[in-house]
Amino acid sequence: MKEWLLRIYDFFAAHRRVLWIGVSVVLIVLIGLAVSLRYDEDIMDFLPVTDEERASLEAFQNQQSASQIVLIVEGDDEDMRSDALYEIEEQLSASGFRLSTSDSQLSSLYAMMPLYIPDSIYERMDSLFTREAIHAALERDKTFLSTPGAGAFATVIQHDPLGLINLSTLNFRLSTEKRIYAFLDSPYGATETKHNAALIDSLNAQIATVQSQYPDLDIRLIGAPVIAVGNARRIKTDTLLCLALSLVLIIALLAYAFPRRRDIFLIMLAVSFGWLTGMAALRLVTPMVSAVVIGIGSVLIGIAVNYPLHLLVHQRYTTSVRQTLSEVLSPLIVGNITTVGAFLALVPLQATALRHLGIFAASMLIGTILFCIFVLPHLMSAVYYSAMPKAKGSSIIYHLSSISVSNLSPIILVLTLLAAIYLFTPYTLHHTPYTGKFDSNLSHINYMTDQQRADMASFDLPKGNASRWNDYWSTHSADSVIARIQTEAEAVGFTPDAFAPFYDMLRQENLSSIQPFNLSSLTQRLSDDFDYIGLVCSLIVFIFLIFCFRSFWLAVIAFVPMALSWIWIFAIMQLFGIQFNIVNIILATFIFGQGDDYTIFIVEGLAYEHRTGKSILPQYRQSIILSAAIMLIGIGILVFAQHPAMHSLGTITLIGMTVTLIMATTIPPLLFRIYTSITSKRP
Repeated sequence: MKEWLLRIYDFFAAHRRVLWIGVSVVLIVLIGLAVSLRYDEDIMDFLPVTDEERASLEAFQNQQSASQIVLIVEGDDEDMRSDALYEIEEQLSASGFRLSTSDSQLSSLYAMMPLYIPDSIYERMDSLFTREAIHAALERDKTFLSTPGAGAFATVIQHDPLGLINLSTLNFRLSTEKRIYAFLDSPYGATETKHNAALIDSLNAQIATVQSQYPDLDIRLIGAPVIAVGNARRIKTDTLLCLALSLVLIIALLAYAFPRRRDIFLIMLAVSFGWLTGMAALRLVTPMVSAVVIGIGSVLIGIAVNYPLHLLVHQRYTTSVRQTLSEVLSPLIVGNITTVGAFLALVPLQATALRHLGIFAASMLIGTILFCIFVLPHLMSAVYYSAMPKAKGSSIIYHLSSISVSNLSPIILVLTLLAAIYLFTPYTLHHTPYTGKFDSNLSHINYMTDQQRADMASFDLPKGNASRWNDYWSTHSADSVIARIQTEAEAVGFTPDAFAPFYDMLRQENLSSIQPFNLSSLTQRLSDDFDYIGLVCSLIVFIFLIFCFRSFWLAVIAFVPMALSWIWIFAIMQLFGIQFNIVNIILATFIFGQGDDYTIFIVEGLAYEHRTGKSILPQYRQSIILSAAIMLIGIGILVFAQHPAMHSLGTITLIGMTVTLIMATTIPPLLFRIYTSITSKRP
């Protein structure tokens, strides 16, 4: 393949006009496809749900009043709380909004009562519907309503006279000694952050006016729209700050390593072409893609930049562009094939966004490597590089790449063995929750203040399964139960229709409209996807290594450092209580992609030096160090972000890339030395 590609280089070198016409045509096509791509911000695209489950989740969210904004007025003085709430209601009424009472909120809650009935109730449901049990329950209700201050719970009893939901198990309260709740439905839903942001800003401004009149009160908003807006703003702030800082640092690093601006321009040109290729490939498979996919895809710059870096760094040590291409082609192609294969492992996943990410990543890297092989060499000048003095800025990187790390290999292996022992000891496996675990709790990657988390916890309810309710009433008569309740209600002193809301719910019998999303199923699928990515990426990379190196043992030498890296990554994560989640799991493929690139170049360099006696590893190490530094700066900077999801990306990057770089530069030389000593003794 290398000879074939070199012939293509020779052809284009003699026919530059053909090359530039072809590149122009390709660019026009890529740009046309890329600009026609549309974007959405549906986070559910990252969940492994079927179309039916997606519809179920949306319906469930609507029934859960996901668009509801909760107003909390907290303070010691009851009269002051009521006065403040009244003034807020007046201001909102003038703006066209109306607050609902706690009673109306509770009515909405009890409309979905089957979702909150525990399994223990179903086990004795028949006994609860006997005349004796109904009479006893209604007597308790009457006694309870006769106690001072119990009137606020009339709605509870009206919807649940038999106590199917035990109030002691519910965290939700109509009010407390210090709080009043009121509710407002956002007309924009729960996830439309643009319009909700304007609404919440307006509400906060009105609240601030009332708050100034009642400084002893704490008045605040909570609810899904409020959390969604807070997340969007935190992500935007963190992204802008981290992006600005990372751009400054990356440009400074490239300027340090490449003093002439032309080098930086060529690097960005190659990566930009790859980016366009990824966008165009996405447009061929879908008219719309999640904007988050494109945002996460920016991480790929740290991998794609490898290819032009290797060419430009290596050119400093050869006498012609053709020679550079000849010496770098093999590791470039092998590294690209294995990395692309790792990203294609995302394509069979059920989550739409992850499939799109796999296509985008693979296409971007293919586009970058094609540009580097067919176009970039013709933009480079051998005279330009041979005449260029050694850059002062690159001297530190050069010295780092020249350091012999072979003596560290045994130490690294011993430490890896200790990490593996720590990772898999029975004590660790039974006493810590982090070994290879996947955190599928989506609330953990939401940004909330401590106060918001506490407020949201006030509305947590234990959820059951409506299917048990449907199954029960498929074999029982709701009318007969209602008749018993009405009879006993009159005997106790209630009117026959006192519990009409409860009767209405019983008469539905089959609550087909309530289909709660199966979170446990989602959790298992997320965990399975995590295991799948690790296994399939490993198999794909190893098989391609064997195919490309045409040697099983060279493939093993290149693969072992990646396997050892993951032992270290898991051990460090376990030690510090860090888990993979739906966001940072994507970095598993990124780290694997970078890791195989690094080890492939090191193994190729070792094999080249063994065959020719020419030292080439320092050049390879220079580009590896530069690439790792760019990756660490570009994503690792997110460790300073306050948003949990973004912070987790930065944390995993710092751990993964540091470990991968150490393993890639220390382990292959030791294994290659053992391999050559064994093969040299063979007859």
